[in-house]
Amino acid sequence: MAAVLVPAAPSIGPRTVIELRRGLSRLRVVTRAAILSLLWPIGLAAQESGVPPLQGQALLGDTVLTSGTVVLHRVTSEDQGEIDSVAVGRDGSFSFNLPEPPLGAADRFYFASLRHQGILYFGSPLSDVAQLDSIYRIQTYDTAMVAAGGADIPIQARNLFFEPNGEEWRVTDIFQLRNDFGRTLVAPEDGEVWSYLLLEGARDFSSGQDGFSLDGTSIRDGSVVVRAAIAPGERVFVFRYTVDELFGEVPTPGLTEAFDLLVREPSPRVGVEGLELVGRVEVEEGSTYRRYSGTSIGSGRVRVVEAQQPGDLPLPWITVVVALALAGVALWVTRDMRRPVEAVAGRPTRRAGGRAARRQVLLLEVARLDEAFESEVDRTPEQRAEYEARRTELLGELTAGS
Repeated sequence: MAAVLVPAAPSIGPRTVIELRRGLSRLRVVTRAAILSLLWPIGLAAQESGVPPLQGQALLGDTVLTSGTVVLHRVTSEDQGEIDSVAVGRDGSFSFNLPEPPLGAADRFYFASLRHQGILYFGSPLSDVAQLDSIYRIQTYDTAMVAAGGADIPIQARNLFFEPNGEEWRVTDIFQLRNDFGRTLVAPEDGEVWSYLLLEGARDFSSGQDGFSLDGTSIRDGSVVVRAAIAPGERVFVFRYTVDELFGEVPTPGLTEAFDLLVREPSPRVGVEGLELVGRVEVEEGSTYRRYSGTSIGSGRVRVVEAQQPGDLPLPWITVVVALALAGVALWVTRDMRRPVEAVAGRPTRRAGGRAARRQVLLLEVARLDEAFESEVDRTPEQRAEYEARRTELLGELTAGS
């Protein structure tokens, strides 16, 4: 079966893939073609009355495509299908007379397709009469067969979302690939164009969003496998799967130019080795995530761990220490008020009690310092240095007094 190729998504930048996630989560359309239309750029011109003809041109790389057949499609809220076809001229031109004016992506729009070297390419959707003022272009490319194991395609950005789902974690993994080869990459028979190792134990795999499935994708031996053709430029893939455990290594074979890992709140105390905590972000209304970010991420660099500084106590134990410290100070004060001043080992007992009380106060201050530091999201390097210096000072006094 010949491959079907969706046009490369417009550049969204390594830091704005989150915006794509927001948009994908709100997609609610009735046809596959309508969903695709939301990912295509739409150029608007001045509004004119009437229905002028669609004047188009087929491109092959940086030049024109001199042969082939262009097919016109119409999509409405009730149906969709091919309504006309025409041969490409020697200058790459083609033309269609539309039976009815476009009324918008939700009601009625048109798009054209063209097959080249077995790959089906689409033009942008026509949802407004004003768009007919411009030349309608369909971009095609020559193809290149990749090696049996797939191509090493640069990852321009990756956004990895973790969402608690009972005892499991639901993962949304968004890759923005960039094909710099200048040709559409196709897989050999029974091969793949690109593959990537997912989190350990990934299951319940699906691709796309809100019922929109990406053709030619699957999971095999813990890796996502893409068999669909990938055209030059940027292409976004959205994968969903389930894992049992949040903590552990995040496979990052190769180089990822920009990496964002986001954990939905409320969540356990989380730290991400290899990425920096940059704050909270609201992806959807009422849906807040802790965001960890980094650039030029190489293999084996990312690992999700429990957020705990060296020597820190986990949060439940911090609470216990605070309670015990408060109880210890109160107990010493009560006893000290009732105890006469007597010599013990040559020193007043009240002075010895003072050392014990000071130790309890120091423990309390360390616990409070740790708790305050861990609750602060947007920590600066200066704040971290100040925290570590103060903590070292308190622990040094504790050690000297023991």
